[in-house]
Amino acid sequence: MAGFGSFAHGQTCTSTVETVARQVGESVVFCGTPSEIHATSRTDGPIKVNFGGTWPDQAFSVVIFSDVAGTDAQGLEQRLAGKTVQVKGTVKDYKGKPEIVLKRMDDMQVQN
Repeated sequence: MAGFGSFAHGQTCTSTVETVARQVGESVVFCGTPSEIHATSRTDGPIKVNFGGTWPDQAFSVVIFSDVAGTDAQGLEQRLAGKTVQVKGTVKDYKGKPEIVLKRMDDMQVQN
């Protein structure tokens, strides 16, 4: 788990599943509990951590591409399931849904 989760210790949440859709274009610290963690069947495909519902009805997603996840992709579902997660990044709109594309694993932290 090299570096996974070192950024946000003690940072204040500035975004939640209820507010994130209004924060497109803003840099935020999002906090929430994942509803679904989905990896594509391709080994080099992205991992989507969905909040506020499951795909395709999720309210918000964090997208982690394989080059960012690296070895941290192993066991990610077990580390995040049922936990409150903080994610630092810029909210973007993707096909009408807000998302953060994780730039580095240090930008995500499990709170509990």
